[in-house]
Amino acid sequence: MKIVLLSPLPPYRGGIAQFGNMLLSALRKENCEVAGVNYSHLYPGFLFPGKTQFEEGHNHSDGLLHSYLPFSWRKAKQEIRNMKPDLVISQWWHPFFAPCLTAVNPGSIKSAAICHNIIPHEFFPLSGVLSSRFFRKQDLLAVHSQQAEDQAAATGRKVVRLFHPIYDQYLRTGLGRKAARQKLGLEPDQKALLFFGLVREYKGLDILLEACELLPEKFRVIAAGENYTDRDFKSPGLIRENSFIPDSDVGTWFNAADIVVLPYRRASQSGIAQIALAFGKPMVVTNRGGLAETVDPGRTGIVADHATPASLAEAIMECSALSGKEITTERIALKASEFSWASYAKKLLEAIS
Repeated sequence: MKIVLLSPLPPYRGGIAQFGNMLLSALRKENCEVAGVNYSHLYPGFLFPGKTQFEEGHNHSDGLLHSYLPFSWRKAKQEIRNMKPDLVISQWWHPFFAPCLTAVNPGSIKSAAICHNIIPHEFFPLSGVLSSRFFRKQDLLAVHSQQAEDQAAATGRKVVRLFHPIYDQYLRTGLGRKAARQKLGLEPDQKALLFFGLVREYKGLDILLEACELLPEKFRVIAAGENYTDRDFKSPGLIRENSFIPDSDVGTWFNAADIVVLPYRRASQSGIAQIALAFGKPMVVTNRGGLAETVDPGRTGIVADHATPASLAEAIMECSALSGKEITTERIALKASEFSWASYAKKLLEAIS
């Protein structure tokens, strides 16, 4: 099968670009001929609150897609058609990209969308209208959680519920556990609670900080990720890195951690959970979206019933009893095996066929 994948790809940074790169590799291992079509321009400056959209050492991309220049879309559509694919797969995560992806998609070719969200986490004007136009062009919507499957069913399109595959590409990055904890200033007897990734309001870093104040002094929050909010997060004992963490240093933070915490107010699923599984870390997650699906409660982590400091603190105390045990590590490894890229690629191709 000849496939064109419309997706942010390196040198763009972040989880969507990483997902696209891993998906390309997985599909090629299924004997598919896959061409990745990247963006030349992804976010306009007013929609991007960070310092740069690119990996370290890069300041531009030579991709074909320009997300906000309509005059370029007709040419891009023709070039995609000239590739003569059997299938066009689009990565979908925000309605801002709907006009571009709708315009460049050749209507005569089978199309599928990998939907990281059906409904955006944060308000965006005309999101319903824009999303509907894009979804109508798709023959298949692939989603990663029960919540997203329920939301996608309302579109009237064919839906397949898959899963967010594991992110194991970081396992050889960063410092080992002892050196990582020394670098971050952690004492041997302290329990490090990791919040990782871009900081947005819906991700609830403030909830975790308030929860930590309810816990014994041995618990410390280590938070790594660029702040995309107006808040100035400060708390006693907080170890904070307010910048985008390059791929080469991801392992430092996960190796240093005892528990990975996802205190999200809203969620569909999260790539951070899949990194935690790869590193064998127990997780505390809130009962939002598909987060609970990444945890076997009482075995590989704990699900907090509510996105509140008290509920989160109680879940962290329960999870602390699992941390550091060999049986927990074995259970997490078994859980991680459910989310392989090979299985994801096979199931996606089966669904579109």
